[in-house]
This record gives sequence, C-alpha cells and structure tokens, in this order.
Amino acid sequence: MAVQLITNAAQSKLVRDKLTKWETTTSISEQQKDCVVDLATWSSIDEAIDLPSSDLISTNEDKDKSAVINNAQQFYEWFHSVERGMESDQESEYRDYINSLKEHHGRCKSVLNGISKALDHLRLLGNQYRTVSHTTEALHDSCELLMQDQQDLEQLGTSISQQLIYFTEHDRIGTKLNSSAISVMGEAFVPMLIKIDECVEFMKDHPEYKESAIYLAKYQQCLIRALTLLRSYIVNAIRSTSAAALSSLPGTGVVVLNDPSFAQLYSKFQSQGPRIKALMEQIEDRSEKNPEYLQVMQDCYTCYCYQRQSLILPIINQELERLYQLHDKDYCTFIRTSCMALIRICEDEHSLYHTFFSRSDLILQGLLESLSSQLYDYFRPMIIQQVQRFDLLADICSVLKNDIFDDHVNTKGECLEAFGHLALQMLEDAQERLSYRTQAYIQSDITNFLPSSGDLAYPSKLSEDLSNQYAMWYPTVRRSLICLSKLYRCTNRSVFESLAQECLAACIDSLKTATLSIVEKSSLIDSQLFLIKHLLIIREQIAPFDVNFSVNEVSLDFTNLKIAASSLMTNKNRILSLSSNNALLEFLFQGAPQLTKKVLDSKKDVDINLKEACTDFITTAATMLSSPIHAFLATIETSATPPTMEQCRNVVSETTQRISSKLPGIKKSMNLYLANPDTEAILFRPIRGQILNQFCNLRKVIDKMEEEDKFIINCPSPEQLTMTLAYN
Repeated sequence: MAVQLITNAAQSKLVRDKLTKWETTTSISEQQKDCVVDLATWSSIDEAIDLPSSDLISTNEDKDKSAVINNAQQFYEWFHSVERGMESDQESEYRDYINSLKEHHGRCKSVLNGISKALDHLRLLGNQYRTVSHTTEALHDSCELLMQDQQDLEQLGTSISQQLIYFTEHDRIGTKLNSSAISVMGEAFVPMLIKIDECVEFMKDHPEYKESAIYLAKYQQCLIRALTLLRSYIVNAIRSTSAAALSSLPGTGVVVLNDPSFAQLYSKFQSQGPRIKALMEQIEDRSEKNPEYLQVMQDCYTCYCYQRQSLILPIINQELERLYQLHDKDYCTFIRTSCMALIRICEDEHSLYHTFFSRSDLILQGLLESLSSQLYDYFRPMIIQQVQRFDLLADICSVLKNDIFDDHVNTKGECLEAFGHLALQMLEDAQERLSYRTQAYIQSDITNFLPSSGDLAYPSKLSEDLSNQYAMWYPTVRRSLICLSKLYRCTNRSVFESLAQECLAACIDSLKTATLSIVEKSSLIDSQLFLIKHLLIIREQIAPFDVNFSVNEVSLDFTNLKIAASSLMTNKNRILSLSSNNALLEFLFQGAPQLTKKVLDSKKDVDINLKEACTDFITTAATMLSSPIHAFLATIETSATPPTMEQCRNVVSETTQRISSKLPGIKKSMNLYLANPDTEAILFRPIRGQILNQFCNLRKVIDKMEEEDKFIINCPSPEQLTMTLAYN
C-alpha cells in the first residue's frame, strides 16, 4: 500500500513538471489552463480511487516517459490514449463478469433441458402409477366385500349357534333334573338354575322364533321342578333343625331364658344358617322378576317363622308367667323385666333370621309381633282391673316411655320395630287409663276433698317445726303438684295440658273453699294470706313445665234453641203453612245449637286469682289500719258542717293507735305465710301507699284549720308516716 502511494506521488510530480515546462514554451489561453488543471486534478483523483496494478503503472510510466508533449495536438493524443487505457482498465472486470455469465447461462440451459426430460419421464410414471392404483383399489374393494361377507356369515353362524343353545339345553337340563343323583347342594345345581332362567327369559323375549312357546313351557316345567327340589330341601332342613333343637330341651319342658338349654334353640339353627342362606340368596335375587321364585321365597319364610314361633312362644309364656308370679303387685318391675326379656328375644330372633335370609319381610315382623303380643295379654287386664292408683299408672307410663322407648326401641332400629308397635300400644293404653284415673283422682281427692280441722289449722300449722316444708302445704295443692309432676314425665303434650288445666282449676276452687273455712276459724287476713301463699307456690312449681297450660274448650250453645222453641209454640197456626213463614222451618233453621270455642288457660287463671287475692289482702290490711280516716272522710263528704278540731284529733289518734297495735301483727302474719322478705316488701308497698293517701286526704281537711288547731291535732307528716310504715 505504501509503495503504491509513493508511485502515485511521483507520477503527479512528473505531470506537474511537464505542464510547467509546457506552459513556459507554449502560449495558451486562461480557459485552456483551467481545463488542464481540472484534467490533472481529475486524473490524480481517479488514480487515487482505482489505482491499476504495478505492471500497468509501470507501462504507463514508460509511455509517459516516452511521450513528448510539445503542442496541444500532442496533448490531446496523449490524453485520448490515457483515457482509452483507463476505460480499458475499468471495463475489463465487467467483461470478465459477462463472460462468466455467458458460461453459466449455457450450463443452465443444459440443466433445463435435463429437467424437461426428467419431467417427461415423471409424467409417464405418474400415468402408469394412476393406472396401477385404480386397479389396486378395485382389487382391494373386492377383497373388502368378500371379507365383510365372510364376517357376516361367521356372525350369522355364531348367532345361530348361540341361540340354538337355548333350544338344545332342554334335553341336558331335563336329564339332570330327572336324575336320582341330583343334589341341591351340588356345584352344578345353581348354574343349572341360572341357565333355566336364561332360557325362559330368552323364549319370552323371542316369541317370533319357531316353537318358542313350546320350549318356554318346557323350561317353565324344568324351573318348577328345580324350585320344588329347592323348596323341599330348605323346608326339610328347617324342620329337621327345629326338631333337633326341640329334642335338646329338658324333659320337664320348663325353660328359663338364661339356661344353656335355651341357647340350644339358637345354636342349632345358626349352624344351618349359612348353607341355607346361600340357596335363599338365589331365590331372593329373582323373586321380583319371577312369581315362581316369589312363591318359593314366601313358603320358606313361612316355614321358618312357623317353626321358630312353635319353639319360642311356649317359652315366652312360661317366662312371663314366672315373672308375673315373681313380681306380684310390683307392676313396674314386672313390666320392665318382661319388656327387657322380649327385647332380648326380638334381637336374637332378628339376628338369627338374617343368618338364613338376606331380606327382611313382613313375615318376620309378624313373627316378632306374635312373640311380643304375649306380654299384652298380661298388661291389658292388669292396668284395667288391678292398677287403680293414678301414680302407679304414671310410673308404668314412665317405665314404658323412658326405660323402654327412649333407651331401647328408639335406638336399636329395625330389630325392635315390631316390639315397638306393641310397646306403643301398651303406652297408649296406659296413658288412656292414666287420663281416666287422673280425672277420677282430681274429682275425688281435689274437687271433693273434705279438709280436716288439722288441714285448716292456719296459722298455727305454720308455726310448727316441720322438717318437711311440703307438709305445710294445703293437701289439694300438694296432691295437684305431685299429680302434675308425674303426668309431665309420662304423657304427651296435649294430654298433659288438658289434665293440667282441669287439675289446677280444681285446686284453685278447693283453695277458695278452704279460705271460707279459715275466715271462720281464724281471720280474714289469714284466709287471704293462705290463698296468696298457695297460689304463689303453684305459680312457682308449674313454671319449669315447658308447656302451655291452655286448652280449647268446645261447647254447644242452646240459647237459640230455646228462643226458636218459644217462637214455635207462639206461632202454632203457621206450622203447616206452605209459605216462607212456616213456623216449623223457622224452628229448624233458627233453633240449631251454636258451636262455641273458649280458651281455658290455667296458668293465666293462677295469675288472675293471685292478683285478686293480693288486691283483696291489700284492701283489707289498708282498711284495717286506716278505717277511722276512711269513715271520717266519708262522713265529711255527706255532712254540710265542717269538721271540728276535736273530731280530727280523735281520728288521727285512733288511726295512729290502730297502726301501732295492728301493723306488727300484719307483718308477722305476712312473714309467717310468705317467708320471703322480697315478696313481703312488694306486697306491703301498696298497703303503705293507701294509708299515706288516706292521711294525705285528711291533711287537706286539717290544713284549712287554724295553726293552733293543727298543733293540737298533731297529724303525723308524710316522713313520719313513711318511717312508721317502713317494712323492716
């Protein structure tokens, strides 16, 4: 690269030297000089851009050295030769490229000719391939058609063979069934039974086949024959097992549930259960589709239940008789132990049944109900003829409801369903009998109660040192609350509400009757406090009962009947009238009794009577303490003359003396009867209020007098009265 630059610089220097020499010897114009300079400049630039090879430069240098430029003509010749040399040097590369392109073009033409020949050969091969492909497809379609025909024929043959089996199986099955060596427990019996079912089903599904009806009848005969063998085997097995179990019982015939001999009645059956259950499952699975199987299943169930009933029923009767004699007069214990014995038997029978059979049936429920019903034969006469006391009936109901139903029947489900029906019937009978005896008890011991002198010995009875607080209660109250507490645990809600309303109403009436006797023997204050005390006890004791003490009482109102009958007698002349004013028709339409409904709420009755009793006591006590003021004020209202100072002083003095003398007694009585400071304070508050109101009214009269008279009267102030009437 450095050699080339040195050569270019030397050449440019040579050109400039020649031009300077030429300018000194030749006269040219300024325009020509400029052209020469431009040409020199262009030549130097061109050579700097694209310098020729060293050989070419040396040739040009040689030419330049040999060229002599003396005039313009020589210069132009020299310039033209230089220009031609430069053009030749510039075009040589393109000429070489053109020659190369021509060479490639020739080669491409030869390649295209080869491609054209190859395409011609490919077209020929394609036409030949399509011809072969069409021929092959036709051959393939023909083969596929033949293969399909072959498959159809094979399927048809297989189908005919499969369906023909249902016709040819009859002879083989008939031979087996008629053989004396056939055994129900053999391995081939169950598959043969399945095959008979399949054949019967096939004949029913294809009635269009030739002789299908004939073969259906043949297979049904085979099925009946097979089921007869099966039923005979199962029934005979159950009977033989029952006979073996019966022979294991002691010779006396007396069996107790806890004896080992009683367990033999179950162990011998349990040993046969799995073998028979395997056969019964075949029958039970087909019983819903085939009536023959259903009939055989029912026969087996009936045979089993009959054999079990014949074994267990006498033992149950013996056990119930033994328990009845053992628990003579102890009815609750007898019922509890009898029910527990039957519950155990029902559970064992239910478990044993399912070792033989997979399905529960109504026949099983019938067996369990027949076993359980033996207790009902003892229970029904007992509660009607022997148990007359309502408390014993309540205890019996409690045993059935709590000990039997809640603890066993409701928790053990299906196995005690039949016994549950019996227990429910017993409970309903006992509750019905309890309701009747309770009404009789209310009538005899509460409504018609005749108190003794000791029962009415109030308040002295309250002063006795009794360890039992219930002994201080009036007998009808004690009996009523005991009755309600027993009924609440053993009766349903509606029955309890009805009996509770009747019981409380009778109790309140008996208390009111007792107050009349206490008034005569003691005092009005004692009778009123007696009523308040026991009404408070009743309200407190019935509060825990989670029921509504209300019932709807429905009655007939015959008021319209009386009016209509009177109108009929008045209008006798219109009885046979044919008009709308017929008296007989009016009687029939207007005289019909009216249905009336009334809500009886015993809890509300207790509150109402308690409120009335408290009001009466408050009025009585306030009147007892402030009656002089009340009478004096009433006299003033009717008198035209104003009261005198002396009259007012006497009234104030008498009233304050009465309060001082009688108030401690009233407080003592309240404490004796109520024995609750809070209740006593609440009850005394309105008494104090009424007394204060009486003194307030009296003070209004006294305020109209002179100050000296007021001082002499000495009426206590409200503050003094409040302190005097304070309940400590």
